[in-house]
Amino acid sequence: MIVSKARIRVLMVCRTYWPHLWSDVASRSVRLADGLARAGIDVNVLTPRYGTSWPAEIVHREILVHRPFDAPRSDWSMGRYLRNVEMWLRSHAAQYDVIYCSAIREESALVVEAAQRLGSASVLHHSGTGDQADAVYSIASRHRRRVTAAIAGADAIVLPRASAEQAMVVAGYSPSRFRRIAMGISPGTGSTGRDAVARVCARQALAAINGDLKTNRDSMVVTTFCRMSDSAGLMKLAHAIPDLVTIWPDLRFWLIGDGPLRGELHRYFKHHSVRENIAMPGTFVDFADVLMASDVYVQPSANDGLDDFVFQALAAPLPIVMADATDTRGIIGRGDDVAWFQSDDGGSLHRAMRGTLVDLATAQATAEQLRRNLLKQRPLSETIGALITLICELSGKPLPSATASASRSPG
Repeated sequence: MIVSKARIRVLMVCRTYWPHLWSDVASRSVRLADGLARAGIDVNVLTPRYGTSWPAEIVHREILVHRPFDAPRSDWSMGRYLRNVEMWLRSHAAQYDVIYCSAIREESALVVEAAQRLGSASVLHHSGTGDQADAVYSIASRHRRRVTAAIAGADAIVLPRASAEQAMVVAGYSPSRFRRIAMGISPGTGSTGRDAVARVCARQALAAINGDLKTNRDSMVVTTFCRMSDSAGLMKLAHAIPDLVTIWPDLRFWLIGDGPLRGELHRYFKHHSVRENIAMPGTFVDFADVLMASDVYVQPSANDGLDDFVFQALAAPLPIVMADATDTRGIIGRGDDVAWFQSDDGGSLHRAMRGTLVDLATAQATAEQLRRNLLKQRPLSETIGALITLICELSGKPLPSATASASRSPG
């Protein structure tokens, strides 16, 4: 990559980043960092490590990732983690023109304080939806005073959807520094990449990694990506599965992610004699093969998965069964391009799943048309362009000319 000496330097501060893509925000951060780097921005990432054997620095997609301290695992370790973040920023943040925080959580206060101290710019990116939205967290958190001060002092707050902006206004925050930048979808493979050979190859590769992912040639696979928590709606999905398996004995469900409900889910599936139809393989560092091998994507809750996971399913493209809520309608619109269900009605989820699986060919054609429409309305390139415009505006520097390698994956 050939760049000028005036290259803009951006530090992304993220609680989770690659390879921990069980986090929707981490998945979004990886795609945005990659897009900014390919456009000529010098991106570094500051994130904690989740294993003692992890190196303090790695290079991922030509982006330097700093992991100098351990991730928080309790209230006590959260205090130590925040002190480590603060110390690292005091020592290194002066190198960067813009400090970007991937969520408006505890780290955001340290990011804003560091930027104000150094005279650089700070950007906070609203994350989460529903009960898990940052706007909700900023009011309920035990660190709410510092988070509130961070929101008031940030140079810009990126809001990906109208509902986030409304929630922030209702919470009492001034909209003067709000910037609406919606998440877009990448071109994906499209229908040309979802041929039978590619599907078989993806399934064989996944089965070689994890025996639970082994399928028969004609198995239908339903996939979801989310944290296994009460807010993610996985128990509603679990309750629908036994009857669906009665109708389609070879139907497979891949629950990608991890979390506190994992043990309860495992016991439920075993008790209802559907454990052989279920795979809970943890998470992946890349979802391309999982999406290629799947037939349907289910979004069981509007509280998780709407920062990036659902956008990857739309780009795949996969038929989507989705909880009907303000945030999900904000992505898809008011039409019937996905199979909607009422989030508080388990029977509604069952009917939506069954209707999609009964006529899968029609659902797949609808998914391909939806992908085409969304590519016109909100491509990922437009999201990256809007972020670059904001970064250039805040840093006071023009985007340097850059020749990015054509071989780099857009993620």
